[in-house]
Amino acid sequence: MRALNVLHYPSLARQQKIFHRWWSSLAGLLLGGAIAWGWLQWQALQTVRLQQEQSLLQASVATRTQLAKEAVRRQTQSRLQTEQMAHLKQVAQHQQAWAALHESLQTEARQSGLRLERLQAEAEKIEFQGTSAHIDAITHAQQRLSDQLDHPLALASITTAPHEGVSFVWQAVWPAVHGASLVPLPRAPGPKP
Repeated sequence: MRALNVLHYPSLARQQKIFHRWWSSLAGLLLGGAIAWGWLQWQALQTVRLQQEQSLLQASVATRTQLAKEAVRRQTQSRLQTEQMAHLKQVAQHQQAWAALHESLQTEARQSGLRLERLQAEAEKIEFQGTSAHIDAITHAQQRLSDQLDHPLALASITTAPHEGVSFVWQAVWPAVHGASLVPLPRAPGPKP
């Protein structure tokens, strides 16, 4: 029996070697599979974490973009409101200037005996046409209105006709339309014979 053990020993050793290799391979495969599975799980967790961070960053970017758009919209709206207020202020100043001019013209016409017949307003100029019995009344009224209103009135034309009196045309710049300071018009030549 002892001889049998010795004879079977190489076979047993070979079986044990094969079993050891098989067991080592299996253990290696299991260990490698476990490591690979663990690595994949870790990668999956990292991917989920990175996707969450990406979602948060995208939400943050979207929020900031929306806030920037809102800021631009508010800024544009504020600028438009400021422009509208400036325009309304100019319109109010223009109306006040017209009211003051109308009042002054009516008062001066009553005091000087002028008859104002026509008022014409263009882009930056106004023109007054009227008649009077006396040339002196026209020049004095022109000077008083120029001084009173700070609107230098220029005598654009003057004509005389028998039985109709003296017809005149005054012109002035009208800066209240655009808010500029007054610019005097050049004086027209003296009265025509």
